[in-house]
Amino acid sequence: MSENAKFKGWTILVCCFLIMFFIQGGIQAFAVFMPAIIEETKFSLGDVALISTIATAVAFFANMVFGFLLKRLSAKTIVFIGCLICSINFFVISMAKSLMALYTAGFLAGLAIGLGTVAPVSVIMNNWFVKNRGTYMSLVIAGSMFGGAVIMPVVGQLIHHYDWRVANQILAVATVLVTFTAIFGFLADHPAKKGQKAYGVEENPTAGDPKTPLEKEAKPGPGAATSVGGVSLTEARKTSSFWLLLFGVLLIGCSTNIENFLPVFWQSKGMSVATSSAIMGFYALLTGVFAILLGRVSDKLGGRFYIALTAACFILGAFLIYIIGAAATPFVVLAIIPFAIGGKKTSTLTPPLVVADSFGRRSYGAIIGYFAGALQLGIAMSNPLIGFLEKKSGGFKTPFTVMAVLSALGLILVLLALHKAPYKPPKKAVV
Repeated sequence: MSENAKFKGWTILVCCFLIMFFIQGGIQAFAVFMPAIIEETKFSLGDVALISTIATAVAFFANMVFGFLLKRLSAKTIVFIGCLICSINFFVISMAKSLMALYTAGFLAGLAIGLGTVAPVSVIMNNWFVKNRGTYMSLVIAGSMFGGAVIMPVVGQLIHHYDWRVANQILAVATVLVTFTAIFGFLADHPAKKGQKAYGVEENPTAGDPKTPLEKEAKPGPGAATSVGGVSLTEARKTSSFWLLLFGVLLIGCSTNIENFLPVFWQSKGMSVATSSAIMGFYALLTGVFAILLGRVSDKLGGRFYIALTAACFILGAFLIYIIGAAATPFVVLAIIPFAIGGKKTSTLTPPLVVADSFGRRSYGAIIGYFAGALQLGIAMSNPLIGFLEKKSGGFKTPFTVMAVLSALGLILVLLALHKAPYKPPKKAVV
């Protein structure tokens, strides 16, 4: 117990949580800024909403080059770049007087997401934690959800008392102060830099304890204390599991993004803006809580059960939300509970969990960017797809149905990929 109390990984976890909290939570708060921006600039809703699509598309490309960057820069350095870009994004928004300036901010937001959130943070967490990795990774991912739940109402008050430009500037300064303090004061890429070992590595030595995230395809170098479990990126790409998993994650990202359309759906059924906003706030809180609980479920029951549970809950939630519509607020709230278990925020945890289970830690840093990118590409594709389906069908029945089908197909592909995975995690010891 005394040894665990000295373990610096808990501080690393908090740092990663705060980074996700401010980057993802701050970028999500753009939805709160949109009405004020539209009112002052007179830009159309479609023009301003396009910023989110640009951000998601850029995040995809940033994730695609993540492995390349990680060969040259440390994960800590990449996270710092992401946090710096995020704060610049808020400043650009605060000074924007043209659509081009806002689109530039969207481009910067995408870079911040790709370089400062899931991919590099999961590499750092993967280096520090072997035991109960799913639980601790879910705590970090939940930072983005709690960030949205906290930052959005704070931003709303700032806009009310000042204006949206000042609110963005305050958000930029707060992001710099908190994330830079975390990065330069406490964060370390790897426990070896703090003279420590990964949490739980003694109980599972074949999981590996690489000295660097990539370690040149993870061939253990001089002084490596343990072997590194898993396959190389080259070996992974030669397997059918890699491509099945990639396409499955893409479909999951594409389907779960329908949560962005829930307020529009409810308001089309007669629900007030205030009620739909309150429900979405509660939904954001639920996603954070469930992400933490589901990380524990993944550690106990494995990635297959996690994927099956989240996909099944998403499909059930989508069905209930559509059937109930805006009939009664208590029933709507009940319907979003299973939806929160399997929604977009929870699906963010899918790549870190399935990559480690399928390919091990040997080249985790090189591989994770592909799957984080696939998830972002799916999210980017879903906005125009859902809009097209809603316009063509004249309602939300077709979009909800198509998204449920895509989620089911994604589930099947991921489960098949996990079954055919080239790396099999060592069985957990019974305690």
